[in-house]
Amino acid sequence: MLVPSSTDVMEGLLEQFRPCFSRPQFRNFTTYILGLVDCEDKRKNVEAINRCFVEARDQSALNRFLTASPWSLQSLEIRRLAVVRDNLPVPKGSTGFLILDDTLNEKTGLHMEGAGYHYDSAQGRSVWGHNLVTTHHVNGDAEYPVRLTPYLKRETCSRKEWVFKTKIQLACEQVEAFTPPAGTRTVVVFDSWYFCRQIVEAARARRWEWVTQAESNRIVHHEGRRMNVTQLAQGLPEKGFRKATIGGEALTLQGLEVWMPKIGAVKLVVSREEDGFHFYVTNRLDWSDRQVLKAYRVRHTIDLFYRDVKQNLGLGEYQVRKGRGAITHWHLVFTAYTILTLLRRLLRNGSGHLGRCLNTLGDVCRWVKNQCFRRLVEWLYRKFRRRTKPETIYRKLKI
Repeated sequence: MLVPSSTDVMEGLLEQFRPCFSRPQFRNFTTYILGLVDCEDKRKNVEAINRCFVEARDQSALNRFLTASPWSLQSLEIRRLAVVRDNLPVPKGSTGFLILDDTLNEKTGLHMEGAGYHYDSAQGRSVWGHNLVTTHHVNGDAEYPVRLTPYLKRETCSRKEWVFKTKIQLACEQVEAFTPPAGTRTVVVFDSWYFCRQIVEAARARRWEWVTQAESNRIVHHEGRRMNVTQLAQGLPEKGFRKATIGGEALTLQGLEVWMPKIGAVKLVVSREEDGFHFYVTNRLDWSDRQVLKAYRVRHTIDLFYRDVKQNLGLGEYQVRKGRGAITHWHLVFTAYTILTLLRRLLRNGSGHLGRCLNTLGDVCRWVKNQCFRRLVEWLYRKFRRRTKPETIYRKLKI
């Protein structure tokens, strides 16, 4: 249970988004952001978020804010990235990683606009829901979501007379649109599904490095022979493999330069592991085997991000039919995550003991909830000091 003044827990950070909204819109914005963080209901939809506030208005105000209010999602995204640049500085000359991936929000509502059947590799089958293509930026301990674009099935676009774009096209657009922090280098990181000529050319056009993982049947040319990478690995001399420890894991690696059709000259690193060979590829021919593996392993940051926003901020817990409502919810979840990331940085810099306790997004969410309970106790204290009748308090607390 919250009270209106609870927004002062993150007030300074929320205030930086005020230029994107009118006064009523900003109130709904702060309500929704804090509700995403603090709502205990498993379904973090409009009704559940509105219900957790004391003296809340009718939920229709939040619903209109989500689906029809005339404010700009693009302006919110631009403002969010500007706030990140101002509050998460990175050293000049450092290397940042732009990670490409997509995530699936499984839904049950068959009438949700933009939903369709998408293959879920975790379940090994197609499921009904929304698929989002996203980018994430990591530079040292500074990390934040960059952009999101819903992927719509071709039949959905045909029915609505929308322009169809593949996930590869959406990913390329995000690479092309990204503005890295001034004075830093960028490495684009993606998994084997996105390993194609279009992504490589999008990175090359920005003069950025890239690193990825290759499927076991990927064709290469080496020493005048054409073969797949598995055949190549099986014929490599044993003496060429070297042991390396990366992230506490012992690996056996061998790197070599090969030529890939439609890609060109690349460095291929073969990793021999318990479940067989794994293959990592980069356009940086001068990188050591260890550098290639360390760069690719930054990709797990986006997996942690997806887990955090689904478990703690309800990325997939919306219940709206209109596509605008779902897209707005996703953008607000990205904004809430960004604000919590900045809040954790502020708290860690301001308090040694507290900073050591806030290691994860879940830790920050729990800290915010504790502050909100403190505000609730203070609100109750003021009410009792004013001799407010218990029945009045019961009604305001909806109990």
